[in-house]
Amino acid sequence: MSFSKGTFKSYLNSSTFVGDKKKKFDSPGPPDSGIDEDEEESGGSRHPEMLEGEIIIGQAHNVLRFDAFSGLNKGISGSLYCTNFKVSFVSANKPPTNLIELDRRNQLFKENDIPLTCIESIWQVSSSRRRQLQAGVSLSSAVKMIEIRCKNFKVHTFSFKFTPKSQTRSIMNTIVYHAFPTNAQLLFAFAFKLPNSNGSFPQSNGPVDKKGPGTNKWKVIPQKPIQQKYTPLPDKITRVPATPPPVPEKPVIGRPGKTPQYRKCADWEFELKRTGARNLRVSMINQDFRISESLPEYFVVPSVCSDGELNRAAPHFEDGRVPFWSWSHSNGSMLMRMTTLRPDTVHLDMEDNKVFNMLESITLIHPSKVQPQILDLNKLCPSIREIQSSYVKIQEMCIPETLKDFWASDERWLSSLDSSKWIHNISMCLNVAVSAATAMYQDETTVVLKEVSGRDLSCVVSSLVQMMLDPFSRSQLGFQSLIQREWVIAGHPFLDRCGHITPSNGEEAPVFLLFLDCVHQLMEQFPSAFEFTDTYLMTLWDSMFSGIFGTFVFNSEKQRVRTCRQGASTPIKLATVWAWTLQYSKNDQNLFNNPLYILRQSQKRGNNPAELALRQLVKDMQPDFTLGCNMGVYRSMARQRAQMMKNPLRSGRRTKKPPLPPIPPPPHAYPNPNVNGANSTSSNANASDPNILIPSLTGPFLQFWTACYLRWIPSVHIVGGGAPMLYKQQCELVDEIQHLKLKLRNLKLKSPPKTNGFEESNVYFTRSPEGAISKKNNQLLTSAFPYSISDLSFIGGDRRSFLGTPLARFLRGQSLLDTEVGGAGLPTSVMETDEVEL
Repeated sequence: MSFSKGTFKSYLNSSTFVGDKKKKFDSPGPPDSGIDEDEEESGGSRHPEMLEGEIIIGQAHNVLRFDAFSGLNKGISGSLYCTNFKVSFVSANKPPTNLIELDRRNQLFKENDIPLTCIESIWQVSSSRRRQLQAGVSLSSAVKMIEIRCKNFKVHTFSFKFTPKSQTRSIMNTIVYHAFPTNAQLLFAFAFKLPNSNGSFPQSNGPVDKKGPGTNKWKVIPQKPIQQKYTPLPDKITRVPATPPPVPEKPVIGRPGKTPQYRKCADWEFELKRTGARNLRVSMINQDFRISESLPEYFVVPSVCSDGELNRAAPHFEDGRVPFWSWSHSNGSMLMRMTTLRPDTVHLDMEDNKVFNMLESITLIHPSKVQPQILDLNKLCPSIREIQSSYVKIQEMCIPETLKDFWASDERWLSSLDSSKWIHNISMCLNVAVSAATAMYQDETTVVLKEVSGRDLSCVVSSLVQMMLDPFSRSQLGFQSLIQREWVIAGHPFLDRCGHITPSNGEEAPVFLLFLDCVHQLMEQFPSAFEFTDTYLMTLWDSMFSGIFGTFVFNSEKQRVRTCRQGASTPIKLATVWAWTLQYSKNDQNLFNNPLYILRQSQKRGNNPAELALRQLVKDMQPDFTLGCNMGVYRSMARQRAQMMKNPLRSGRRTKKPPLPPIPPPPHAYPNPNVNGANSTSSNANASDPNILIPSLTGPFLQFWTACYLRWIPSVHIVGGGAPMLYKQQCELVDEIQHLKLKLRNLKLKSPPKTNGFEESNVYFTRSPEGAISKKNNQLLTSAFPYSISDLSFIGGDRRSFLGTPLARFLRGQSLLDTEVGGAGLPTSVMETDEVEL
């Protein structure tokens, strides 16, 4: 299929390497952006792994790659490729397969791959100055070194000292030209081919030149990959087999169900039923986007409003975005969103005002007919420009030019963070969300979020309110449904805010990142209330800049529908970010699972002393912000907990002794709003609900998201420490508890099943049936796990040279006096390290 307007095909040069041959295009491309036909490939060089629909449009050999902030003393030699999806560096030597892998194995792009849409800026670096390379400007002077800065704060440095000048000029013009597209249809999302249910590939979404009917001219990635020129590794992508796996006997704790897209009326009706909403209905007035270009075709409104009334009221609101429903509490209060009235709106007389006033209809459907509380986000939340200004300052802090500059800024780090006002912006959003949640939960009042556009800060606050009040939104499926409903379908302009195309016209702002940071703050204060982890949030942020998922490449539903149907006989099907199997194997997806949440959900609400002790253990694993720094308090509590945990069960039978009374708090302890989730100091003394999360917003409780923003600076990483070590211990503890509970259940059965006594616990770090720690637990952890694999190479340049050093042996648990380089810490075969999704 083809497009009537600009496509990626029109960007290509007249010659492009594909497979073993050179393919011709009739359409011209930018000057000096392709590959010289007389150029011979470097002998023995490897080639990047390719996705279906991906083609190489530029390459250069004998390129040196330096790890960020390594001092540029040593570099790894290889080839640099530019495709229609990414910039990829491939080492000249194949890396050892028995290397201990720490990073997650992303099946779409690897650690040395840079998606084109993730490139923030490209800098030409020399000893005397730095110059930013602008889009649309061809390079005439020689380039010795470049620095590619990514939108996720990662930095890639390449040197062309030993590269032929013709290749350097060609690859640089190609990268600069294709890294800043001017049309959304030039993104790789339109060229990427999704696998069918049977594992095969349909026709390409983007323009392709075929040899014959139904035959793709480019290489094909079959279900069982074969050895090809640009895909030398046979396990580059794993896919779900055609035969589905057997259904487990009981539901698995994790991600059951499919994320609804809310593009059908049935999805909205199910959401109304799930929340128990009353006096509401699904309106189809916006089919074919008749009243609003940014609203979805289906949305929920008060049942007392007819479609005719909505049609007449829409012109009085910005972009026709009439007040619509987001969520309902069980007490009857609702969360609504609306835009401001147009300044040129016609003032209706009182009789018409009673008919068409949307706020009056919101009052009528409330059980107590209470007037709604309107929160003006334009006054209560930071503006788009303020968010972008704070983000730029955070970038300057986390992406220094040199490591020396980074350490020089250490003494003024806190003052720089305070002047950026990033934490202040987070506090403002959380404060508004707490006010809205309190009004709905305690005052039983409907809250209406008002914003000029209704597509930015209202998405943030509405999502945070639901995460505070609705436990389903804190599960991974619920969180994904929340983003799909409140962000994607509601018309958040991802294309403009993410800067996927140029020029951005000053519309770029990390609103979605601000929301993820707010969620991170909630997770820090309520560690067992969320099913997912920080790794999931960071992966979601990284996926937003991959340019491969249709979830984040449009400004509205209308733009998506028009773009996918333009010039095509059938609508284009784009990949959704919620299909995590495209990126990660099932085993790697366990990094998304919170072990404390799994343990909390598996508890039984009974009087069994073992279960009571287990619930107390979960509570002990959560931080208590009220106990201060008196270590004597913690020692006393530890002794009492140990007494409580002593002999809760004997031979699997319930003990006759009653459970121990709860341990009283220390005398200096004060009511903590974060213990049970609800604020115990509220006016309603009996309103404490463990499902309600009311965070503390004072200074010590809001912290800088170091794991996300500083994960690419190896000097700040803690080897063998940090939050990942705590996460590892929690995984192992939860895995062991799950296995012990399974053994107890089997002991009570007359004929226990013939199994090894182990079942899947859905955690990343597990123990083997013999009780020994698995090989995955022997991996070297840093505080940047699972993003720290490339950071080890700064110690010795080539990461392989690190394995033989005394430090490497020490970190693997070996003696420093041991002269053997190899040891038990290293795998002995490829099958021990490679993970294939079955």
